[in-house]
Amino acid sequence: MRARALSRTVVATGLALATATTIAATTSASAEDASGRGGVRYYDRPVAPLLPQRGLEPVRPVGPADYTFLSAPDFMNADVADVSGLPTWHRGLPNSWNSSYAQMVDTVLDTFQAEGPDDVFVAGDLVEGHWGEDADRTGIFGPARTNAQRKAALKRTASFYFSQWRQRFEARGLPVLAALGDHDIGDNPWAGGRHAADNRFKLHQVQTFKRAFFEKVMAAARLGNRPPGPAHGTAFATYVAPEVLLVTVDVFRSTRRDVVTELDPQQLRWLGRVLAAANRRGTDWIIVQGHTPVITPVRTYGSSAMSYTGGTRSAFWKVMVKNRVDLYLNGEVHDISVRRADGITQVSHGGTLQMATPNGRGATNYALGQIYGDRLWLRDNRFAPRMVDTSAELWQVGRTHRPVVRKEIWDEPPAQGHLVLTSDNQLLYSDGAFIPYAG
Repeated sequence: MRARALSRTVVATGLALATATTIAATTSASAEDASGRGGVRYYDRPVAPLLPQRGLEPVRPVGPADYTFLSAPDFMNADVADVSGLPTWHRGLPNSWNSSYAQMVDTVLDTFQAEGPDDVFVAGDLVEGHWGEDADRTGIFGPARTNAQRKAALKRTASFYFSQWRQRFEARGLPVLAALGDHDIGDNPWAGGRHAADNRFKLHQVQTFKRAFFEKVMAAARLGNRPPGPAHGTAFATYVAPEVLLVTVDVFRSTRRDVVTELDPQQLRWLGRVLAAANRRGTDWIIVQGHTPVITPVRTYGSSAMSYTGGTRSAFWKVMVKNRVDLYLNGEVHDISVRRADGITQVSHGGTLQMATPNGRGATNYALGQIYGDRLWLRDNRFAPRMVDTSAELWQVGRTHRPVVRKEIWDEPPAQGHLVLTSDNQLLYSDGAFIPYAG
């Protein structure tokens, strides 16, 4: 067990703390630009009322946990990094970075570090992924007029933003274990629609995206056991502690016509073998992470709300049920929900750095899990905005989904919910947003 001293105090370790927050918004001088697109808004620090509770929380053991993980899907879900050091950049060109985003990224990652996790799980959507474009004709990642140029630009962009994303965790000594999200392969849709030509390009480049994800994000991690076939570089199983198995799956299977949200057949067979072996070994805790929820409905905000094809009727879910998976972690939906079925607890959570709603919905949130023997304590905290400047947009290579130009967030994010699980799949306690969601 690695011990890591907390660098600062993180709030919401008790159960009588914050809930989904009500934040009163105040507006400083209108600050609207000439185009009327928006201005600067300031928000009060979140108020933390008592959380509604179900059950009686058991007494937490004294002393360090057997294993601690932090889960933060959809962080950051934007291409945010300083391109000014690239040889193709010169004064006068835009940047996907500024002092506001530097401070915001530091606030989030300093909080992650202060929680002292042994590992950080990220169930997809590391980046924006609208690559192979040069909407403003900057040439920062090369021209993007022909398909050959677009592919070359995509590779350069992926290499840069994936590398920058991982280096932020490495700089803080945070081991990160990531799953693939839809934005990590260009963002849905991949067929039809108003931008059919762009979608076809993305579909044809899915493997280019996946190779870059493996090389820049996953290769440095302890991947352990990997499946044969198309998910060889994007799915893995590893014992993160002697009694804790993490299985990370790639829920995006590409066909000639589209991308479907399901495991490919080779990965599915591999998953069955891995989980069966874990059960034969008598593993106490089996955690699976993938990008999309399986049990629906769940709360959503600012999301296309993809879910796993076939839901709880799918072969994927049936394999997890058969092999007594304890916890399924997913992102995609930018909000917080707990669903339970067939003895499995699904936790949908996470959110994007640039979301700017007054109540914090959609914004970055993370779950901290602490395992003590046969019990798991889980808490979710959500960052709320302090200031949002919508007068302009932060530059991205793509033409859509650009973040607001500046944003600040409050530190010490309040808790949104807690739950306590047992290793035999019993839910002992829950509160706030972690009270099971009925739809």
